Amino acid sequence: MGRIVAISGGNLLTTRPLNKYAIKLSKKQNPRVLFIGTASHDAQEYIHTFTNEYEKLGCEVKILCLCSECTDKEVDELLAWADIIYVGGGDTVFMMKVWKKRGLNEKLKKIYQKDTAVLTGISAGAICWFNCGHSDSGFFEKDDKWKFCWADGMLDLIHMAFCPHYNNEQRRSSFDEMMKEKNMVGLAMEEDTAFVSDNGKQYFIKSDVNANAFVLEYKNQMIKKTKVEFSVL
Repeated sequence: MGRIVAISGGNLLTTRPLNKYAIKLSKKQNPRVLFIGTASHDAQEYIHTFTNEYEKLGCEVKILCLCSECTDKEVDELLAWADIIYVGGGDTVFMMKVWKKRGLNEKLKKIYQKDTAVLTGISAGAICWFNCGHSDSGFFEKDDKWKFCWADGMLDLIHMAFCPHYNNEQRRSSFDEMMKEKNMVGLAMEEDTAFVSDNGKQYFIKSDVNANAFVLEYKNQMIKKTKVEFSVL
């Protein structure tokens, strides 16, 4: 088992305490951080903003761009180099298609199993570590009639259905309804919260004192929703 910090949502400033926690979990004073921006189609502005933030936190940053040409050797070298692997937000379904085409999903599973790096990320970059996730990938296709969907076929390192941005009213009501389709536990988290798995020990942290997270189960044709307790950062 490895280490995961799955951040539900927010921005790099509001989630800075959560990112600092991922850095702490690496047990390195100046960790090497690999940013994977596939979900944003390797958006350069996102890459620039992320790099600036993590360099301020004392990290060395490199970028894995799968939307442009890079060899399997280059991918493997970057993955082996990293103490922390951070997956950015965006289009979850597109991201996973690219990962599976390049075999990155299986490589990340091996990193988790060998515990050679902290796996972290936000929104789509949090969904990827779960079994499946509540996704707005239809929005990125510029379809006016898009609907929330399940992003299935994730890495399943955490065997739950995950919903980020749960403080959004539309997303909240959609996830609650869609959970009726799933024969598994759901985890719904508001922005500026994170789920942590540290070699089998699982807990929750947050950078907004007012933020909440919930475990959902569909039983007897009813949704049972339980508020989780947070650990102190």
